[in-house]
Amino acid sequence: MRNDDIVLIQRILTGDAIAFEHLVRKYQKQVHTLAWRKIGDFHIAEDITQETFLQVYQKLETLEDPARFPSWLYVIANRLCIAWLRKNQRHTEPLEDTDISEVETEAYSRYVAMERAKTLDEARRDLVEKLLARLKEGNRTVITLHYLEGMTYAEISNFLGVSENTIKSRLRRARQQLKKYGFMVQETLDIPIEEEHLDGGFGMKLTLEREGFLYSLQVLQSVASERDTSPILSNVLIHAEGSTIECMATDMEIGVRIKVEGTIKEEGTIVVSAKELEAIAKAWPAENPIGLATITDNQVEITSGGSVRKIVGFPDKEFPQFPSVDPEAFTIDGETLRSVLYKTEFAASTEKKRRFLNGLYFNLFEDRTEVVATNAVQLALTHCEPLKLSEDSDGFIVPLKAVKEIGRTFADSSEVRISRVANQIFFADARATLTTQLVDAEYPKYEGLISASPEVRTVVRKEPILHAMRKVSLVSDPKTFKVCLEIDEQQIRVSPEAPEPDETHETLAVESSTGSIRIGINAQLLIETLSHIEAESLALEFSSALDPVIVKPIGEDGHICFIMPMRLES
Repeated sequence: MRNDDIVLIQRILTGDAIAFEHLVRKYQKQVHTLAWRKIGDFHIAEDITQETFLQVYQKLETLEDPARFPSWLYVIANRLCIAWLRKNQRHTEPLEDTDISEVETEAYSRYVAMERAKTLDEARRDLVEKLLARLKEGNRTVITLHYLEGMTYAEISNFLGVSENTIKSRLRRARQQLKKYGFMVQETLDIPIEEEHLDGGFGMKLTLEREGFLYSLQVLQSVASERDTSPILSNVLIHAEGSTIECMATDMEIGVRIKVEGTIKEEGTIVVSAKELEAIAKAWPAENPIGLATITDNQVEITSGGSVRKIVGFPDKEFPQFPSVDPEAFTIDGETLRSVLYKTEFAASTEKKRRFLNGLYFNLFEDRTEVVATNAVQLALTHCEPLKLSEDSDGFIVPLKAVKEIGRTFADSSEVRISRVANQIFFADARATLTTQLVDAEYPKYEGLISASPEVRTVVRKEPILHAMRKVSLVSDPKTFKVCLEIDEQQIRVSPEAPEPDETHETLAVESSTGSIRIGINAQLLIETLSHIEAESLALEFSSALDPVIVKPIGEDGHICFIMPMRLES
């Protein structure tokens, strides 16, 4: 790691801006965490982090030993935190300087008691800081970093350039020196001094079934955001209360909450890295349960068999609140929900410019709900029973990312409850809850795109035409994947747009056909459409060589797809 730092620093000093970006990404979250712990304010910590790296850029050439970069970085961040705390420190006003109206708002005795308490707290803090000052520099540094700023042994070792065993020894000696002042130190600066509490005391303590826990983390990891603007969103919240253990993740647009099987020995809540926790659980044997316990300084200890790992945790106060599902939610069969999503989601647009197409449109009718997806080149439509969400509900658009998470979260659910509140929709079963913001836009009118009376209607078995399209697409233009369909009353001939006499083509028989047509189509789009059709046979309907190709699975009323054709050159 330090060799990497040295190389990056050398490149930065030669003017390589990209190298500096790599260095910032490497240490940004660590510096923000330290500042957040010291200041106690997430957003102020962001400002201090930014100022830290600004000073790093300005002063990097003054660093004599690049191998000591982590500790040098810490010194800069720590000084900025101290400067902010001094600038914003609250001072007690003398009683004689206090406005008389303030005194009159409460009993004089209560006011005096409050003022004395504040003065006592400040005096006690000053005393403890003086006690810490009596420690040797090395011992004082490690106890401050570990207990006041939440750094792990490994992080302190990296910052100070000494071994983890040395860090542990210094902490042990410092605690012994402070032991006789233990109550005062613990109450004032929240440093637990009692040896038995440090070595064996835990906050939240759980035992989890490994496979179920890992599955939950994998679902949540896909939801957790990696956006640098909100580092807290890359974490998962674990909450244990009563007999229920829940894990939660959100990116502020989509949130998922999952119940996990396990035993609660001590209740509590902690926020930890979703990616790091998943990686640890994934690496351990499936047969061993996983133990998870929060240590007094927001570290999390994870155990499995004889293996032990410790990672940094965060308090839950910055984690977004999770809304509750309406108890009067509409219930839909789980298989039906998964089916309508599977038959349509492939056609949704992934272009961010047209956000109103980046999802599935649920069009609510009295007798049915139509589920539609389109990217303006292809469209997929199916229907299910009417979703009776509320008296005045109209259609709504569920974003594509949420659609994919619904399929993943409720992959085995027999029933799913759905409810809508304003611009949010909820999906829930007995184990999990997913909430997402709806896309605030009007969906385009799609009804007129489907012709009621096509000129040509050809029925063909799915597997032969799917095989032919895959084979011919391999020799089509890789930029367009354009192929030619030549259809008559007997067969379909699939070939590249302008085939040579010896070039690959495929011919397959039709079950029935009402006419003839020659039309160009994107092979990849038709393959994708056919792959999401579950029927054995399908109908291809054509109005002209320039109108959409309509695909209708035989025996599945209401399931319709269309693909815009491509103009043939000859």
